[in-house]
Amino acid sequence: MVSWIVVPLLGAFIGWITNVLAIRLLFRPRRAYKFLFWTIQGLIPKRRREMAASVAAVVDHDLLPPEEFWQRFATPEIEEQVVEVAVDLVRQRLEGRLPPFLPSPLKQAVGAWLEDAIRKEAPTLLAALGREVGTAPAWAVSLGAAVEEKLNGLDLAKVEELVVKVASRELRYIELLGGLLGFVIGVLQAAAIHLLP
Repeated sequence: MVSWIVVPLLGAFIGWITNVLAIRLLFRPRRAYKFLFWTIQGLIPKRRREMAASVAAVVDHDLLPPEEFWQRFATPEIEEQVVEVAVDLVRQRLEGRLPPFLPSPLKQAVGAWLEDAIRKEAPTLLAALGREVGTAPAWAVSLGAAVEEKLNGLDLAKVEELVVKVASRELRYIELLGGLLGFVIGVLQAAAIHLLP
């Protein structure tokens, strides 16, 4: 009778602890340790560069290819913001560069002429830039390369923190599911012990 209680509980504990260890071994140990013929290192630290390259490839090919990236930013609102930034920059540069002996009305006329030229030509320039970016080789405007560089630059402790933060509930379910499966297997083992001669 005791085996009907002990075996399922032991199975639940073994299933739960196995999944807890498996999840921890995704991230740890962070450095490689040699033990006889084996090298022990967490999956993510060991294959970090490979995984970053895979994520970058997915970003570039499936999520946001360079041509689509530009199209998302080639909106009238963003175009207007770019023009305003350009006008402000020209205005600031002009104030510091024009000789002080020039009369104020002349400075204002030059500033107004430049602002007008920027506002007229900016849409044409931005459209040309969009065509160039859209036909540029993928490496020239690769968002994936930036993602890969960022992922490779992250501290492994930070990567672990991010993954746990994003998937903590799912990881907890995996741990509990291991306990549940272990319990079911324990019940089957207890049944086998009692039913088989």
